[in-house]
Amino acid sequence: MKFFDFLENRRLALILAGILIALHIGAFSYRTVVGANVTDDSAEYMLCAQNAADGIGFQPTSEDEPYTEEAISRRTPGYPAIILAMGQSEIAVMALQALLSLATIGFCIFFVRRFTQALAPLNFLLAGFIFTPSQVIYATSVMSEIPFQFCLTLGIGTAILYFKENSSKWIILSAIAFSIGFAIKPILYPAAIIFSVAGLLFALRKKELPLIPALLLPAICVLAVASWNYTRTQALEISSIQTTNMLDYNMKLVLYQAEGQERGDWIIDSLETEAGKIQNYPNRQQFRSQKSREIFLTHPFIAAYQFTKGFILFFADPGRFDIITYAGFDNRQGFMNAFAAQDSGLIKKILNMMPPWLWAILITVLLFNIVKILCYGIFLAKVKGQQPAKILLTCGIIFIALATGPLGVSRYALPVVPLILIGGSFAFCKDLFFGKKSILKKN
Repeated sequence: MKFFDFLENRRLALILAGILIALHIGAFSYRTVVGANVTDDSAEYMLCAQNAADGIGFQPTSEDEPYTEEAISRRTPGYPAIILAMGQSEIAVMALQALLSLATIGFCIFFVRRFTQALAPLNFLLAGFIFTPSQVIYATSVMSEIPFQFCLTLGIGTAILYFKENSSKWIILSAIAFSIGFAIKPILYPAAIIFSVAGLLFALRKKELPLIPALLLPAICVLAVASWNYTRTQALEISSIQTTNMLDYNMKLVLYQAEGQERGDWIIDSLETEAGKIQNYPNRQQFRSQKSREIFLTHPFIAAYQFTKGFILFFADPGRFDIITYAGFDNRQGFMNAFAAQDSGLIKKILNMMPPWLWAILITVLLFNIVKILCYGIFLAKVKGQQPAKILLTCGIIFIALATGPLGVSRYALPVVPLILIGGSFAFCKDLFFGKKSILKKN
């Protein structure tokens, strides 16, 4: 009882909100001095924006690189367009993303307050973002995670509010958010199509015909990108990155465990060399897909283990790559390959290089990751009603988790952190534990 009374504290809410704002300001200030956190993906995004500014189009290739269909179709134009709109300034991009990160948190607060007036769920929500270091890490990185997180949270949250309040403004805003989110990260294209198909059927059933153009917008965006790629590569695909990643990353991890790291690299390199000999791009992608399936079917139990492990790590990972890299430690070999190859020597080497304070952060974040998943489970099992919220939040979380495959790193989970925290926050309503009158607002 005292614990809930502690969480029902307005001053605590102000303190937690202040900490979150301070973390964003501090991270942004630090990165304006030392430079934005950048990766190989960051360089491609920046190059896409530069090529667009030069009139070449959104493609991550330079003049001295050979032309390949894989390269020009790898990135959707959404995030490079954001960089271009910010004048290709890393500081401007970081400033925008810090604001988008805070806007995501603000929308989560707004969303929860539409359902309950209690402060305990709100304080859990704010604490959850504080114990998610990747939130400020990627707010100050030239990466697409924060803009995508904002769109995904807004898209699912406003769809839930539409079912709760039956206001057309929410579903229109949801359609716009899903459309922009897909343009930022192609992983969202199945959800965008499902949204439009389900929305169309729903609008016809409810005879809300004026909503149809907005509801079809996400699917139209998907078809537009697929058609755009077809004119350039003769392959009707959203992005080459999905097919390439399945072979070069996901199946590589399977081979690491099955054959050892050295032979696994050799097999993938040999397959890529063979693929490179195929002149026709659609056939080349089909070859990669076929070889990925063959590896999966050759080692089905190992593949199932790797994908299951990735699914679990997706929710549990405290940032074993992100925090270590952001802190400036050499992590080129990485945990991912070490664990996949079951290389105990490399794992021990990486762990030994970590100072105590870094261990403390990782363990604390890991524990809170477990807590928020347990709270989300309580939300699903205990909270009465709220079926649209349960279904849409869970579908969004599971979809992103499954789409990331065996990699299972915190960066891929970042977009669904707000969804998990929203659901988990409802576990802190008093009526669930003390039998008091429900403080959840009725639909």
